[in-house]
Amino acid sequence: MSNGISWFWASRNNPSGIFLAATGPLYIAFAPVAATITKPGSTVQKLIETVVDYTVGSDVVSSRAIPALAVLYAFWTFAGSGSLSVAGQAMSRSHGLDNDHPRKHRVNMDGLPLRLMSAHHSLIEIFPLFATGACLAQVLDPSNQQILNLLGLHVLLKVLVFYPSYVVGFAPTRTLSHVLSVSAIIRVFWLLAKP
Repeated sequence: MSNGISWFWASRNNPSGIFLAATGPLYIAFAPVAATITKPGSTVQKLIETVVDYTVGSDVVSSRAIPALAVLYAFWTFAGSGSLSVAGQAMSRSHGLDNDHPRKHRVNMDGLPLRLMSAHHSLIEIFPLFATGACLAQVLDPSNQQILNLLGLHVLLKVLVFYPSYVVGFAPTRTLSHVLSVSAIIRVFWLLAKP
């Protein structure tokens, strides 16, 4: 290859991997799915209410619902999966965790220890998207049941489906739960942006 992009193709092991970029539109395509399954009164709402009791009276949403979801998600992302990530790092070395240089040996990880660390990092990478949506929702429309259900769907999918699927290495549910959870937050932004 002598053209101007030969360096790109020649330096890659699998140039056809670029076609995975076409999955980007899935996040938009799944936003209506997320909206449909999180309508007020839906099964998803009942599941969220089981995990985080945020209703006051009949159908009035508590002003503490979004913070309650944030507590659950933040705890699991930073404390729960963080502890398991550190345990994985310790498991990957015969002498345990090198606490003076805990990140030094990550390139040598494999198997369950690597999955524990990678699943934790994946939660951390997506948490700012949730946090932005949750903050905007709390300020702009904290009593919107649909928005609350979408935020709840995101949290439940990430904590109860995505993380375990990642750790055990089951890619179909990991991928589907990731796409649907991100689509739910995109839908939150869309609803908040509408006049």
